[in-house]
Amino acid sequence: MSTDTPTPDVPEKAYSNPFAQGTYMHDNFGKVLKENRDIVILVTDHRGRRGTGKSVASLSLASNLDQTEEGVTWDKCTLDAEEIRNAYSTQPKGSALVLDEIEQTAGNRDAMTNTNKALREIMSMGRVEEKYVIANVPIKNFVDKDILKLCSVWISMTRRGQGLVHNLKWEPYSEKLYPEKKQYLEFEDIKKGTQLREVYNKLTAEKRKRISGEKGDGFIPKDEHEEELHQARKQARKDERDEFVAQLYQHPDIDVSQSDVGAVAGVSQKTVSNIISRQENTE
Repeated sequence: MSTDTPTPDVPEKAYSNPFAQGTYMHDNFGKVLKENRDIVILVTDHRGRRGTGKSVASLSLASNLDQTEEGVTWDKCTLDAEEIRNAYSTQPKGSALVLDEIEQTAGNRDAMTNTNKALREIMSMGRVEEKYVIANVPIKNFVDKDILKLCSVWISMTRRGQGLVHNLKWEPYSEKLYPEKKQYLEFEDIKKGTQLREVYNKLTAEKRKRISGEKGDGFIPKDEHEEELHQARKQARKDERDEFVAQLYQHPDIDVSQSDVGAVAGVSQKTVSNIISRQENTE
């Protein structure tokens, strides 16, 4: 589906399939419901920024995907990898679970390792528990490649309240992951006085405690966290640049020199040569 199609809002009230008919998300989640299986959705920011509504989007998605009578409760949402794994095992079928703001632990390598481990274990449980997991991460590259292969949906927040939905397509021959742009989703702020708003407020309070160091031994000081997150964002931009350079230079219908590609990408011919060499060595 082209990305210039209308942007269907996620309805406020959950029902079997909350997405507009004819959209990628409607078809994708429809298959999940029909086959009684799980789905794991990643929510990130387009440039690794804060304040673009990743938490609101994650909770709104969960509220609409959840098929249980009680809906999204505090027991289904967490900041901790261990707790999301426990929730996956104990919550009833049809539950939507949220692992929120992994970026609070992104600077701590052990914590991010635990997060990847938890997601890997969830995905290895047969994927027949009928649970819908939304993992909120700052940058897609924070998640291990083998996990990304098993995630069917990635939503990148392009601005506050708007997310671009991708299908994460794994190509087994090249062993590469190709994000296919499918549609946009719009997310309104969570209404005050609702159960979902109470969950959001509690998660926000917990995050503030973690950042200030009031709770949890696995969280690093804020200045160290910001520096490591900055480096991760920098690396993500570099990876995107390298991918663009390689695709342009190797495009079968475009005959350009390395110098021409460097001029377009804003890098030297030597940098282009190094990028091409690195890619060839990894293939």
